[in-house]
Amino acid sequence: MKLEMGTFKVKQVAFTGKTCLNNGVLEINREELLASILEDTTFTEADIEIVAPGENARIVHVIDAVEPRFKEGNAIPYAGVDSPIERLGDGTTYRMEGVAVLTSCEFPLTRLGGLNIVRDSVLDMVGSGGPITPFSSTINVVCILKLQPGMDEDQYEHSVRIVGIRAARYLGKVLQGQVPDSITSYTLGGAKNGLPNVAYLYQVHSVGLNLSSFFYNMRFDNLLPIIVHPNEILDGAVVDGNWSHPNVKTPTWFHTNNPLIRELYQRHGKSLNFVGVVLFRGRFEEMEGKKRCANLVATSAQLLNANGVVATWEGDGNAFIETMLSLKVCEEKGIKTALMTFEHGGTEGVDDPLFYSEPEVDAIVSLGSWDPPITLPPVDRVVGGDYLRISPEQGGIYLSAKDEIRLVDRLEYFTAANELGFSKLSCDDY
Repeated sequence: MKLEMGTFKVKQVAFTGKTCLNNGVLEINREELLASILEDTTFTEADIEIVAPGENARIVHVIDAVEPRFKEGNAIPYAGVDSPIERLGDGTTYRMEGVAVLTSCEFPLTRLGGLNIVRDSVLDMVGSGGPITPFSSTINVVCILKLQPGMDEDQYEHSVRIVGIRAARYLGKVLQGQVPDSITSYTLGGAKNGLPNVAYLYQVHSVGLNLSSFFYNMRFDNLLPIIVHPNEILDGAVVDGNWSHPNVKTPTWFHTNNPLIRELYQRHGKSLNFVGVVLFRGRFEEMEGKKRCANLVATSAQLLNANGVVATWEGDGNAFIETMLSLKVCEEKGIKTALMTFEHGGTEGVDDPLFYSEPEVDAIVSLGSWDPPITLPPVDRVVGGDYLRISPEQGGIYLSAKDEIRLVDRLEYFTAANELGFSKLSCDDY
């Protein structure tokens, strides 16, 4: 399997009468894109806004982020989502660097609670929140959605999830027939004897409505660990459907730009042999399920003939147990392990940093802390809505989106504690 990834660097985005890409400027026919969104009767209204890096702006109700893409031939980016299912990871894919399609939607407070309650989210382009999220550095095409009241919750979830994919495909079509600024080849060929074989353990969150990950448009909720080719992930086989934990979610944009997969490819055949990905979910309800998952993850790593594994995870609390147990079993089987994760530690950073640990798992890279409070300064422009709703389990507390926002931790801040390393945050032990 060989994937040629062509990159187009986008410097500016503007609304015009025709959707096209000229000399690094992406022009969008706003009315045409809006019309395609409103074909879905789940939405009563829609709008599209452009938010640029450095702008004193805030985006609220953020649901997902997707990268505009196009595949040469008859293939479809993000195959399976509102399209036929085709294998991804082969052929030529074009991507827009520096652009993200963000979906913004306020979900109604519903009977769903606990893990599956939809939590609101916020991201700032500047100020104290800017460095926390990579989307303060992208030009964001924000699709703002208003839901038809009284519809089923699964219909809301489905329609909102596919809007970002449709918009990313619509914008990506302008890349057809153009020459990219650069091309990167991804293949697992070229392994060299004498180098350690390294696999990637990729845990996703998937436990029901509003809290799922999708693999070729199938919920990962009940799937056992599977071996997948890293090209499939880079090419859009995994799509986000997690609206409940905005700070630790893995947006679709993150899946397709996974920095750990890219780094392993850069080192492939040089300092290590990248042998594949074990994709699995966490947060099984009973300990037997967690142990079953861990054993199958370690067995998969053995089938890949891995000498070592690196691991990331998605979610919080309970979901961490599967990751730790998987790494423990790997160590017991003679496979060296390394883990990337956020920390807790409390507001002062002096409390226990990890929800759960195993003594065998002692090579851990910190990605910063979830717990410290953050104050977001007032902004000149708000996109997506007039307020930020926090504490939905209490019926919702509504904060003015334009004014100063004080958060007791980073739960509502979009990707603030992401577990793939898309930030410059870390913690030192000294």
